[in-house]
Amino acid sequence: MKSNELSLCTISTQPFGLVDGESATLWTLTNSQGMQVSVMDFGATITSLIMPDRDCNPVQCVLGFNNAEDYASTSYRTNNPHLGAVIGRHAGRISFAHAPLNHELLHLTANQGEHHMHGGYTGFDQKWWKVCATHNDEHCASVTMQLFSADGEEGYPGNLNVQVCYTLTVNNELNIDFSAESDRDTLINLTQHSYFNLALRESTISEHQLWLLPQEVIVTDKDMIPTGDIHKAPATLDFHSARPIGSSIIDTAYVLPPNSANNIVARLSAPDTGLSMAVKTDAPVMVVYNAQNLSEQQIPARKSLLPFAAICFEPQGYTDAPNHHTFPNNILHAGTKFKQHIAYIFSRDPIQPVIN
Repeated sequence: MKSNELSLCTISTQPFGLVDGESATLWTLTNSQGMQVSVMDFGATITSLIMPDRDCNPVQCVLGFNNAEDYASTSYRTNNPHLGAVIGRHAGRISFAHAPLNHELLHLTANQGEHHMHGGYTGFDQKWWKVCATHNDEHCASVTMQLFSADGEEGYPGNLNVQVCYTLTVNNELNIDFSAESDRDTLINLTQHSYFNLALRESTISEHQLWLLPQEVIVTDKDMIPTGDIHKAPATLDFHSARPIGSSIIDTAYVLPPNSANNIVARLSAPDTGLSMAVKTDAPVMVVYNAQNLSEQQIPARKSLLPFAAICFEPQGYTDAPNHHTFPNNILHAGTKFKQHIAYIFSRDPIQPVIN
């Protein structure tokens, strides 16, 4: 092997089991620093993210399963925590499963009581994505997956073509780039739903340090439906000064400051490993959720699923935007292209927030 090939970022594939009788494939991106990210073609799901800590111990940084079958079990689909999956067409709740669009009222599937949640019964997390491109060199490795969502699915208009590109860089950054186009005006609100825990061994994330740039939140009612108001974050949800998560219950849509796309908007760190993770995005909102409703399940040779076992950072558009005229809309017009970027940046050193 030539010396200049030793530092190449690599891509490998392997069978990952069956979903409803169809074979799933796992695509693993690896950089020269020992970081690995594995993505399954069912749900474009991140199943594993391994980062060496300050003592070179490999740390599994996301919750997930060891085979595709567990992502398709009856018990998993009943509770569906959307572990590591792409969420669409519309992340979050849409009140009463109704959404006005172009002076018409869309009737979406009501899959959470009387409301629409995370794209419906068969959202993008339950779809097969097709790998359409790969790339690797000394700087990065990437895999691009695409999905076709037909006009009328879950009540959404338009034939929609969606792509997600996962890129792992030599600098331990996982970049996620969404793009989409439709032949009719439609609604779109995509995000990534990984559950992060940076500890070496099984634990809740109560001792993780959390810092958040945003200080405003979307106010919701008892059903987690936005009221249309945006308020300053209450003290229990204000992490503008980094502190342990502790017993906080977080299931909150934080409004990101204008022009924050090039800034770090969140930072998470674990005291036992010294690992830190920062989040950057060009989305206007970031839902933060520390998994209080996660059902308990033991996973062989991995961290268990249990309440408060991890935290999600879900950059996206405004929650229930179609039903609040004061919120920026989540409309994708025919003939235009939707684009959105998320970066999860890992380090063995504290990552300092950048504030303009």
